[in-house]
Amino acid sequence: MADRIDSILRDYFSGRLDLKIKQREYEIRNDRGPADENIGGGKALNKHNRPVEDMRIRIDEDRYRKSLMKQKEDIKRWIATFEPDKQKVVAYYYASKSVTWVKVAKQFHISERTAQSWRVE
Repeated sequence: MADRIDSILRDYFSGRLDLKIKQREYEIRNDRGPADENIGGGKALNKHNRPVEDMRIRIDEDRYRKSLMKQKEDIKRWIATFEPDKQKVVAYYYASKSVTWVKVAKQFHISERTAQSWRVE
């Protein structure tokens, strides 16, 4: 569970979460769907032709995109509850995989334990 949360936070602070959202929208916009092989026959009388509205609905109703957007909003609300110093520490730690708590402690002139406890909060 903790690994999953750390992964989500790393995605948020590194900017990958925004890229995942944009990528999903791109996939939806460029998905042509199955080819219609119904050749011939009659004419559809009640068929609407609103491709822009249909595309917007498909994007807005996509479950995966919704879950990514919810994660983003949840993290924003969570970070907003922190004091500015704690926000900086958490953002610095999760922005890169190469950053350790030792680097965080040196960067912000606090102990490792203090930095970790701020994250646990």
